[in-house]
Amino acid sequence: MDRLRIIKFIIALGHLCILSQFVYCEDKLYLDVSSYHPNQNEYNVFKRYFDIKNNTTIYIDNIQNDVGFFIIQIHTYIENVTLSNDYNLNYGSYVTGTNIGLYSQSKNNSAVFYLFRNNKISDSLQSLIVLNIYDATDPIPGGCNLSFGTTVAPYQSIQYTDSMIKVNSQPPSYNGISCVNNSIQTNMFHMFLNDYDNSMESYFNGLEKVLTVDGILKYGRKVPDTLSTGKFSRLYSSYIGTGEIFAIITNYNNRSSVYVPAVSYGCDVSQWKESCLGPVSVHWKFLCAVQLIFGVFICFFGHRFFKITVYVVSFTFGLLVTYFIISMEEYLSITEKTITSFTVGFIYGIIWLLIWKTYGLPFLTINLALIMSGFLTASLFFYTILTDMNLFMTTFNYWMVFLLIIILCIIVSIPNATYAHIASLSYLSSYSCVMALSYYVGGNLPYILINTYRRVAVLDFNLAVIDPPMDTIDILHVLLWIGLLLFGMFIQIRHQRGKPPFPPNRRFLDIIENPRETTPLIHDIFAPRQYTMMANGPYNVVKTSRFYRM
Repeated sequence: MDRLRIIKFIIALGHLCILSQFVYCEDKLYLDVSSYHPNQNEYNVFKRYFDIKNNTTIYIDNIQNDVGFFIIQIHTYIENVTLSNDYNLNYGSYVTGTNIGLYSQSKNNSAVFYLFRNNKISDSLQSLIVLNIYDATDPIPGGCNLSFGTTVAPYQSIQYTDSMIKVNSQPPSYNGISCVNNSIQTNMFHMFLNDYDNSMESYFNGLEKVLTVDGILKYGRKVPDTLSTGKFSRLYSSYIGTGEIFAIITNYNNRSSVYVPAVSYGCDVSQWKESCLGPVSVHWKFLCAVQLIFGVFICFFGHRFFKITVYVVSFTFGLLVTYFIISMEEYLSITEKTITSFTVGFIYGIIWLLIWKTYGLPFLTINLALIMSGFLTASLFFYTILTDMNLFMTTFNYWMVFLLIIILCIIVSIPNATYAHIASLSYLSSYSCVMALSYYVGGNLPYILINTYRRVAVLDFNLAVIDPPMDTIDILHVLLWIGLLLFGMFIQIRHQRGKPPFPPNRRFLDIIENPRETTPLIHDIFAPRQYTMMANGPYNVVKTSRFYRM
């Protein structure tokens, strides 16, 4: 009978462990590292996956005598956990997060750590435990901690907004090196995961690639040094929905060690659709569909339907300029900015149509398309070739070069305004198509303009690392952009053959064909050639007025 009561008690306690968050139910994990030594590439990093169901005690046994210290890492997906070397969680003994780690010296060839689940999202939590084994002569990551919660802080802290990701770390230390005059070299790296891939498999596979010095050098992108921010605090442009892994290598006397890698998607992964995929409302889908339709239309028929193009281009110009300017005002919501920009763009389009109808000056009208082409080209240069140069962290240098690129684009276009206009329309509209498609299928090319907008509206964005991702979907979008550009130009140039460069202004044609008292009498003396349509179809050239006629 007593044995039966004991069995029932154990079963009841087990149910309490599952159902109650207030009962401590301990699991145990034993790690044997007898085969692991420093200075051995294949056997200086221990890693193992395991499922955390309850709070867990981690026993590390058989630590070899040649081990100077080791870093224990715990990586989880979405759910935060707490790692401590003290069961009572005294101050300075623990760290909480999804990518965490602690420093430990090997004493008595064993060590004990405690892992706590804070808020259980699921019954079982998959995690990756890693032990980096180091020699006593290796630099200690985060050994000169100044502000983090543990004495030694080998981990990184991440904060993010819609525009930027901020990564903080602490300086390394080395025996005999003062933390005040720290001369230990530190290099930062980052690596992108696949676009809009929030799978657990991709998450852990990415982490496994940057657990060692060799892995970081092979897969990571070195972050350029900057003169404007703290050495251990870096800002990165956020590519929302694209996972980004941050890694650090520290070197001294040809000895190296690595910090605990950290991951950010620039959004709340637990709220993936709402936070990471952008606006998913019906009106945004409708606007992107309209943008795609007009993009295709302008790309292939823009110069032919001149008045429609004048309105679309001037509407877009007014919308973008207004949105950029009012974004400097911090107190306006996104909805208020959007409504204001669309309203101004609508009015601006009507104004430019009236200017064309009144004056009929083609070059004045196509200037907006040339300016916008220059703007997109400048943004593209700062997204690729000129990105992350210290020279352009200065606001004056950045905008002067930006303006110079726009002016050069306009100057190059002057000698042949007709073909320049066609090229500008195909260039802008093909990019518009790619932007619209990115909303539905993903991709990072919209950040060509978004990063320029951030440079205007976001404080300290001039200090951010741009270094954009280039995934398979981005390469396909680049090829699509180039294909639409070339094909659109070919169609429009082919249609333009034998036709006047620009359509006539009907008001002035009416004045010339129906002279008034103020019409110049010697007007036809200086009139250039004009195209008129014959009854049988071909164009005939006659000298009648200074305006082209279709």
